[in-house]
Parts: sequence; C-alpha cells; structure tokens
Amino acid sequence: MLNPQNSPKDWENYFKNIVRLHYLPANYRDVPDKHVGDFGIECYTLSGHVFQCYLPEQVSDVKKLVDSQRNKINKDIKKFTETNVLELRKLFGEIIISRWILATSANDSAALAQFCAQKSIEVRELGISYVSHDFEILVHTESEYPKEVGFLRKETYQLNFNFNSTTTEGAVCWIDENTEFLSKLDMKLPKIKHESDRILEIRTFIIQKYLDYQNLMDLLRLEWSDIYSTVFNCIQHRENSLIGRFILDSDNILPGDVIKEEMLKLHDNILEEVKSFKGTDLEKIKWGVIADWLIRCPLDF
Repeated sequence: MLNPQNSPKDWENYFKNIVRLHYLPANYRDVPDKHVGDFGIECYTLSGHVFQCYLPEQVSDVKKLVDSQRNKINKDIKKFTETNVLELRKLFGEIIISRWILATSANDSAALAQFCAQKSIEVRELGISYVSHDFEILVHTESEYPKEVGFLRKETYQLNFNFNSTTTEGAVCWIDENTEFLSKLDMKLPKIKHESDRILEIRTFIIQKYLDYQNLMDLLRLEWSDIYSTVFNCIQHRENSLIGRFILDSDNILPGDVIKEEMLKLHDNILEEVKSFKGTDLEKIKWGVIADWLIRCPLDF
C-alpha cells in the first residue's frame, strides 16, 4: 500500500496500472527497463498508444511546471524519433503509433497544449515508419481515467495524511477562541460526567478529536476530492439516521448506545466505499464525527 506520488518510480507503476486497467491486459504491452533500457517509453498498447510517465518535482509554480514538462517531452520525443528508431521498429513490429502520451500528475496550461500540437506536426513530417499520419502528442493526468483511479484507490493505493495531531495546548487555545461555538457541547457534557475537572478533561479530548478530524477532511477535500465526497456522503447519511432516531425514539434509547451503533455503521459504510483508509485515519474520522455531532447537534441528549 503506497502513495503513487512518493517517487517517480511509484508514479510510473501507478500509471501503468491505470493503463493496464483501461486497455485490458490483452491489449497492453509493458516495456521493462532492467536489461537494455526501455527505449524511452514505459508501455504501449496494441491499438497504437505509447505512454511515458513523468512526476514533476513541484506543481505549484505553473511556469516552472510547464517548462519541466516541455523539457521532458523534448527529451523523450527525441528518443522516440531519433535515438531509438531501430529498436522501436523491432519493438512495435507492424503496430502504427498514433498517440504519444505524457502521463503526468498535473496539466494546468494551454501553453503546453500548444507546444504538443506543434511538436506533433514536427514528428509527423519526419516520415517514420511506425508513426501514423494523424499522430498526436497528448498530456494525460489521472483525471482522464476516473473509473480506473477509483478502483486502484480502493484496492491498492492507501491514502496517506501527513499532519501533526492536535496537542492539548492547541485544543485549549482553540477552545478559548470559540466559546460561543461550543455552547451546545457545554450543555451536554454535564450529562456525561458530573465532576467539573472531568468535564474539562473530556471537553479538551473531544476538541482534539474534532480538530484532527477537520484537518483530515481538509486534506481529503484538497488532494482526494472524489474520496472526500464519498466519505462526506457516508457521514451525512449516518448523521441523518442519528437525528431521526432521537426524534422518533427519544424516550426509549440511550444516547451512548445509539452513537456506538451509528459509528459501527459509519465504519462499515466508509470501508465498503473506500478500502484504502488506514485504520488510524478511520479512527480519526469516527471520533471526529462524534465530536462534531456533540458540538453542532441542537438535540439535548
């Protein structure tokens, strides 16, 4: 289980898996590089699509990103059209290549599309035997393959979240700045514990869990938006169920038992939809949801 953007090799393996799933194994041909090199390509398909993987060092500066991607395309298209022509003729046989695809993690500039269009014309004009008359250089990210990416994230690639857990001191500072926001929680805590020192301890614990949960969900929203939507929908479904149970059966149920039941269901719902969660991160979500409900829910339980 890994993060596909940990290293260029991880990215290459990840995107090869995407290509293999998209075109199916019978139409996919890998080009291993351990013996005589890969001739400047990672893999290709029997339908004539070549893939070269590239993980940029940074994506925040778009100009630097585009410059690095242009340099990568220039370097590897030279291998494709000059350096390795004889080897590629042997490799492709009678297959005609119509698409050369840079498989990268970001595609943020129309200037790169213009560059690819002009470079495609140059390659077509070389008259290479394995290059089709409609040859094009394309830039693809994982967003072009939502089904394949969704499958891999559930089955193979584990989500990694790097952030520091909230300290007791950090929780206390946050509490001091958000006393009005915590009014509903303060109403409920005396029903959990009567001793004032234990109430303060539980309050701080709940806030720590709440803040860790918010940090994790923020990272999900920014880096894994599709998975964020799935998790958010699971949480909303369980919250609606929780509120409905308190409204309909308020005289016959114990709040703690209901929350435990809903947390078990939430755990199962999320794992059913997203198998790539680490257990510790799933625990953060479960505790964070409990804290969030205690803080926000207007019901007096």
